[in-house]
Amino acid sequence: MVGLVELDPPYDLETDMKLEREQPRHETVMDVTAERIARVYALAFIEVVAKSPDGGSLVEEVVSLVNDVLDKFPQLEATLRSALVSHEEKEQLLDRLLGQRASSEVVNFLKVLSRHGRLELLRPIARILKKLHAQRSGLTEVELRVAMPLDEAVLNEIQETLRKALRAEPMMHVVVDPSLIAGMMIRVGDRVYDSSISTQLEHARRHMIDLVVDRIETEPERFVLA
Repeated sequence: MVGLVELDPPYDLETDMKLEREQPRHETVMDVTAERIARVYALAFIEVVAKSPDGGSLVEEVVSLVNDVLDKFPQLEATLRSALVSHEEKEQLLDRLLGQRASSEVVNFLKVLSRHGRLELLRPIARILKKLHAQRSGLTEVELRVAMPLDEAVLNEIQETLRKALRAEPMMHVVVDPSLIAGMMIRVGDRVYDSSISTQLEHARRHMIDLVVDRIETEPERFVLA
């Protein structure tokens, strides 16, 4: 069982406080500061993950807490984020709701966040944590957006093709988007490969408009009413 004290050394509380003191109080800088602080906590927890024989499941627990709990119960998230609710009350709530359902490592990590008043950073922490774990595991996150559900054979073929192209193990996230009409869109990091019919139609539409505009500009006399 990982105790609260064991999580503290990787976490730089002085850096946390210094970041807040040094930054002007306006929204854009606050967002950047929150992201940096969230990364500090994510790095602290990824060290716990690295020491666990089943570290991947710990990451999934944190991600699932956001996707499967906070997304479905916004009032719970509001309570955990509220400055009007004391750390002791939040700790009791975490024990009551997650004590028998989540691992001790995750519950203790949440208590660390609560003690430092950082539970509102759980969403960016989960996102950064997932990315850090993928990087350390030699995995590459891939979003595959398709117009309709794919059968397992086709999905496996796409995954194998990506595995060879990326020279890494793709973590596939399949999203069904009927607006694509047909084809698919693949996002790997900042790169997007789009072969969807909707995009091709949009390109054709824009090309047609560009041709008309170009024609008007080069031969205006043909478009002047007599």
